[in-house]
Amino acid sequence: MLMYCKCYYGVTSLRDVKLLVKPSIVVKGGTAALICSRDMQGAPLYSVKWYRGIHEFFRYTPLEEPDTRVFGLPGIYVDMNRSNGTQVLLRRLELGLAGNFTCEVTADSPSFTTQIATKFIDVIALPTSMPVLVTDKDRYQPGETLLANCTSAPARPAANLTIFVNEAPVRSTETSFHTTENNLLITNVNVELKIRPELFPGGRLRVSCYATLYDIYNGSAKLDFLTPETDPRPERITLGSGAGTSLFNWFLLFIILLLPFMVTAEDYGVYEDYLENLLPSYDEETEQNVIDSLFGG
Repeated sequence: MLMYCKCYYGVTSLRDVKLLVKPSIVVKGGTAALICSRDMQGAPLYSVKWYRGIHEFFRYTPLEEPDTRVFGLPGIYVDMNRSNGTQVLLRRLELGLAGNFTCEVTADSPSFTTQIATKFIDVIALPTSMPVLVTDKDRYQPGETLLANCTSAPARPAANLTIFVNEAPVRSTETSFHTTENNLLITNVNVELKIRPELFPGGRLRVSCYATLYDIYNGSAKLDFLTPETDPRPERITLGSGAGTSLFNWFLLFIILLLPFMVTAEDYGVYEDYLENLLPSYDEETEQNVIDSLFGG
């Protein structure tokens, strides 16, 4: 009586099964590729099975016809044209699919050796708009307390919010989270800061709020506050005294006030260039100062 022996001489066991997910963090509605690599050590492949949690959703069996099979799992959309024994492409991922994904490789050897590899896939929802930053006043004097609030747009997980004053982070006095009907999270932070004169470098204080989510999303909102004015009327500029200066003042007044009416619309751009070259520091405040100086205002 003849006995048939299915033998694999020189074959060692399956090893080094690894699962690579690209990307590991998927934006809601996006696509993820699950790549399963292994070292078969010369043994033939029997099957590769793919799981979400404990539920199988895709199988590759090279000795069967057809060699691929999909198992219905709510929310799992397998791109059959891009899926095989090495990778599975998932499309239209939703928030509820975040979790552990596993590939299970079995070698067709005498012992049917099996190894698995598991990776966590996170599915997130990004904020759909920039954060909103508000303060309790539109003007601050040294000694007063600035109260600022920053609120993120709904996201999953909650966006991280940090308020900065002149690019330096400020510790929040209160942080809260609110859940929307779609199970998204709104982040809200408050800060308090005592206003000091040195907070106006270069005459400006800037309050900023940065919202981040992993390294995928970065949004910001900014508010600027100028140095408090002690006198609402700008300091008058005196051009000088004497007949020569007076004549020059009248000449400036002519250039500033009358010349625009003597040029055509087509030439107005040339006039602006000329005026800019003649009075490089000219602005509305300078014009008023010249008029005040001429008429003793």
